[in-house]
Amino acid sequence: MFKNSFIYAICFFVLNGCAVVSQKPLEQYDFSAMQHLQQQKKWSLEGRLALANDKESVSLSISWRHDPLQDDLDLVGPLGQGRVKIFVTQNQVVVDDGETRRVFDGKADLIISEQLGVDLPIQSLRYWVLGTNDPDQSFTEQPEGFYQAGWLVRYRELQDVSAERLPKKMTAEKDKSRIKLIVDQWVLS
Repeated sequence: MFKNSFIYAICFFVLNGCAVVSQKPLEQYDFSAMQHLQQQKKWSLEGRLALANDKESVSLSISWRHDPLQDDLDLVGPLGQGRVKIFVTQNQVVVDDGETRRVFDGKADLIISEQLGVDLPIQSLRYWVLGTNDPDQSFTEQPEGFYQAGWLVRYRELQDVSAERLPKKMTAEKDKSRIKLIVDQWVLS
């Protein structure tokens, strides 16, 4: 009996001690500290992407490589099903689902949104993922983010990448459309 009481007491103090250990608070998003990232020419990320609107909802793994001439997105559905590769240049979008490779001329945002069935404003998102606004459009600074092109963009968590602080968790909402991105790995070049 004494042995069991002693074990319970030890467990109580150990668990209680764990509960009072304070965690370092997350650094708040600072819009002005992120502005220099608009100049970042090359980067890549690996993570998870959730897209939703009033009709569709999809969760994907995302691998995205950006350079000044092209964006390469590799989107993979749950359990590795439904892979789509998207290549975006200034004048063209190529969508390859493994069976069919289609080439489109026109605005990338419209083409990609039509192909995925949910809004994905790729032209601005290439800046938003870095924690900064699209320099080609007006914006309004908001707590934890900004409002741009009808989208409310917020940053829930940042992470250290080399000498930079980059988003780990971001959301963008417009009307009934929602984008949620969790970045597991960044590479800046």
